[in-house]
Amino acid sequence: MSGSITFVGAGPGAPDLITLRGAAALRDADLVIYAGSLVNEELLELAPKARLVNSAKLALPEVLREMREAYEQGGHVVRLHTGDPAIYGAVSEQFRELDRLGIPYSVVPGVSSAFAAAAALKVELTMPGLSQSVILTRDAGRTPVPEKEALDQLAAHGSTMCIFLSVGEMESLVKKLLSAGRSPSTPAAVVYRASWPNEQIVRGTLSDIAQKVADAGIQRQSMIVIGEVLERNGDLSKLYDESFSHGYRRGGRCGAGFSGKVALFALTRKAACKAAEIAAGLHDAVIFVPEKYASAVPAARRRSFPGGGFSAVFADSWKQFDAFVMVMAAGIVVRHAAQLCKDKLHDPAVVVCDEAGQYAISLLSGHFGGANRLAAEVARITGGKAVITTASDVNHLLAFDEFAARCHYRLVSKEPLAELSAARLDGEAFDLFMPQELFQRWFADQPGFRLAGGAPEPGAILIRRVANGTELRLVKRKTALGVGCRKGVPAERIREVVLDVLDTHQLTLDEVDVIASAELKSNEPGLLEFARSAGKELRFFSAGELNQIPVPTPSAAAEQHLGLHSVSEAAALLAAGPDARILVPKQSRSDVTAAVAMEVDHV
Repeated sequence: MSGSITFVGAGPGAPDLITLRGAAALRDADLVIYAGSLVNEELLELAPKARLVNSAKLALPEVLREMREAYEQGGHVVRLHTGDPAIYGAVSEQFRELDRLGIPYSVVPGVSSAFAAAAALKVELTMPGLSQSVILTRDAGRTPVPEKEALDQLAAHGSTMCIFLSVGEMESLVKKLLSAGRSPSTPAAVVYRASWPNEQIVRGTLSDIAQKVADAGIQRQSMIVIGEVLERNGDLSKLYDESFSHGYRRGGRCGAGFSGKVALFALTRKAACKAAEIAAGLHDAVIFVPEKYASAVPAARRRSFPGGGFSAVFADSWKQFDAFVMVMAAGIVVRHAAQLCKDKLHDPAVVVCDEAGQYAISLLSGHFGGANRLAAEVARITGGKAVITTASDVNHLLAFDEFAARCHYRLVSKEPLAELSAARLDGEAFDLFMPQELFQRWFADQPGFRLAGGAPEPGAILIRRVANGTELRLVKRKTALGVGCRKGVPAERIREVVLDVLDTHQLTLDEVDVIASAELKSNEPGLLEFARSAGKELRFFSAGELNQIPVPTPSAAAEQHLGLHSVSEAAALLAAGPDARILVPKQSRSDVTAAVAMEVDHV
């Protein structure tokens, strides 16, 4: 029986920087051929049963012979290269010969010394406004480089440079960089044996780095980094800019995201992988997959079912989730969901996505359930296209039930909705009675709407059709913030955590109607001051009341120390009222927990 051959990147030096997969390959190895002193010998201790061969003195035919013989005898061979094999690893010729011989092999990447050097320097090699490219190269020495890749040619680009295998000729290297137009004040650094115990860092500029390296006695095994990024004074990244949207976050306080509890279903391995990708970008999501594909999704999100069990599990989940993302054929979803539908104001959102993530189709409950918004979220995550077919959205109009869902209002009666929606599509006029800020945000720039007055009563909105006086009444759903905290936590800290949790889930403190906690926290100064400064009612519930409420994420710590299975989630649910649901599951910090519950729609 034939064995296996695995090329493994050993990493830059520190033995704990090898990948988990690389370490596993070493543990199973019968033969390890390693790249001499460039590889930390502590790594060889991970291969207790292996025969060890130092390749430093071997020519290519000898290395190949060792690998081939062990492979043909059924042995597991690890070819251990320093750093990552893809960078100056001299592996291409080995791959080529193994391909010619028809011997299969696999490759495990490793941490390159370029990245270990960046870690040692505590720099980002790409920074907005400074450099968005990194050139990995080496100077010409005994081994020449192509003419177009000469150092002075590459340096002219102005990009960050990571220069391998060249520290022995620093003066010559600096002259080439300067002749390419780099300024003598350009920051430069040399990292000797990055991540090893005797790591050494030399910093300077092109005007003095060569002398500093000479003074330090460094002649080999070093990474040279050149570029303005070493000063870390670039522009702010858009990645965490609150006004910038990307695949995993909507920018700005647009109120257009989906924030409910989502169940993803997949029936194939490829679909399961896509579901895991989508779930990672959603706030609260679990993945249902057949047992045979359970390994394709993270355990923390996994809900597996036996073969043939999809129908029953889907039906059982229908009322337990706010939305479903079905990574499968639309026909399957239609046939199963049709038996469970009630009406547009009560059905969960359903989005269908193909295995490749090219399309996210809003199939059911597009407005009030939020499927249109969820489809847009899924499409951003996968890089696909959201398919929206509701008439108002196709005509770029905000539907009344969509407005209600986004702003957390409920319809007092659903009967006028169809009439008013049709009138809206026909371009009719409406009088609105609502807070000025809501009108300005959602309706001021849309034709046919007039702010006729303020809210008819606190927490209410009235939409009136001018033609015949038909009215649609909306009432704000009660929103409760549950808070748990350690003894003595100051109000400023509670506020910091709460605002962070709310902002992450596209909510504001203004949208919270009441704050709630456990009765044993009723004398906690920080919590009392936080509620007072926020101008919110503060309610406390006894242990008996809290322990009667089922919650999605019980707390073992609260059970052990307080005799409570939940504080923040249970308190939020009680304060929001009967049949409330968790909008934001418990978010735990070291000293504060927060959760948000909302009154359900009773229409």
